[in-house]
Amino acid sequence: MKRAIGIFLIAQALLTYLTIKMIYTPFIVRTLDRDTGVMTVSYSFPLMYWLFFTNSGIMLIVGTYLVFAKEKKQIFN
Repeated sequence: MKRAIGIFLIAQALLTYLTIKMIYTPFIVRTLDRDTGVMTVSYSFPLMYWLFFTNSGIMLIVGTYLVFAKEKKQIFN
């Protein structure tokens, strides 16, 4: 049962990662320094983007643990 839940969590984390990568586009801020002519481009993502990635990472770690966890043998007295 642990292994099935672990596989589900790993699949869910990977699908969430792929979905978020396709949906969210960063805010692009371009700054031009008029003295040197150098343009600086900054990318910024919304807070929900980072929260989804953190949640997805935690699900991936827990799922991996559940897949590779050893089952304890029960001893009946």
